[in-house]
Amino acid sequence: MTQALGNKAIFMEHQKKILFIHHGKGLGGAPLSLLYLVQQLSWQLYRPVVVFLHNSAACDLFKKNNIPTVGPIGWYDFAHTKIWWFRWYHPHHVCRAIIHTIITFFIIAPKIYRKERPALVHLNTSSLIAWGAAAWFMHIPIVWHIREPLADGYYGLRKNFIRWCVATFATTIVAISKNDGLPWTNSKKLLIIYNAVPPEQFDSARDKKQFCEKYDLQNSLRILFVGGCSREKGTLPLLYAFEQVLKKLPTTQLLIAGYFPEQKDNNYINLTPSSRYIANVLSVVAKHPKNVVLLGAINDIPAAMAASDIIVFPATVGHFARPIIEAGFMKKPVIASCLAPLDELVIDKTTGLLIPHNNSDAWADALILLLTDQQKRISMGQAGYEYCTTKFSLLHQRNQIAQLYENILKGDHHEPLGS
Repeated sequence: MTQALGNKAIFMEHQKKILFIHHGKGLGGAPLSLLYLVQQLSWQLYRPVVVFLHNSAACDLFKKNNIPTVGPIGWYDFAHTKIWWFRWYHPHHVCRAIIHTIITFFIIAPKIYRKERPALVHLNTSSLIAWGAAAWFMHIPIVWHIREPLADGYYGLRKNFIRWCVATFATTIVAISKNDGLPWTNSKKLLIIYNAVPPEQFDSARDKKQFCEKYDLQNSLRILFVGGCSREKGTLPLLYAFEQVLKKLPTTQLLIAGYFPEQKDNNYINLTPSSRYIANVLSVVAKHPKNVVLLGAINDIPAAMAASDIIVFPATVGHFARPIIEAGFMKKPVIASCLAPLDELVIDKTTGLLIPHNNSDAWADALILLLTDQQKRISMGQAGYEYCTTKFSLLHQRNQIAQLYENILKGDHHEPLGS
């Protein structure tokens, strides 16, 4: 069993070490989903250790929760998802990713695997191909978690290479939605396990008074967007739709949680699509200082949801949206883009509304419809609660992961290299 000792943990010899590899820098859905997964493990059977590639708020959060960590080690993976992939104007990122991937495969990953001697490696994204290949060559079983859909890229070469790596090296492929698992649909290794929400944190009875006072929120209708300043998550189209909402409901507030560049740092030359995008976003925000409230990278998302009337996710590319299922637990209606896999998370016209991501007029109409109809908001919120607490149960996820680990570890696998 495991015993706590200050900020450390003492493990018994019979426990199997699970080495989790996390890639990201921010405190988004992937690290939070991993945190909930690790917390739900039986620490009588398993010893979780999380390797962080980068220093971040996520790394601090795991340490705060007394979960053993390694790193941050400062090496990059080879990202190629719809949320982040290397465009033609990213040659420096491509070169760095290739060099770091090669060094990780030959030196970094084997060194850490030999030191930690894990019984199983759990990769938290598709782009950790060097870590997967190294574990495979060292005969360590691999659970490969697919938390984002792969990007198509320009010619499909990178997508096909990552798809082949995952299919070849993984012992089991875990996708968080049917859409994310599409590249491996024909593989017997594929298992769909939806992300889950801790119900004790996302409680619809959560008090909102302190949060409203902290951000000096007006006594008005409020929309919450958890996505910061992101092209892929649809910040700019949402702002355009919100401007139309203000013409009919001028006191409405839009709360934006997540990273946002400051106005004073808006010195962009506008040579790249990303810099032009940020400049456009900041110009719209500047026009509505009282209506657009920038919350920053807050940790207390449940409080922000409790203080809001509608949760929105206007993504321009389809990917799993944790705020949607969290909103369900909070009994809040949602409006999301009509894209896969968002259509797996929202029942259109029942738990929320699915709107074409490129239609600002339709988004404005949907926002006004729900903002002016309290009964519809209540009924959709209740339907969302019933749907999400059934489909995205933490207990169900825990049982599936526990069974998965048990099946892999009792299988006929070679001992890790160096044992």
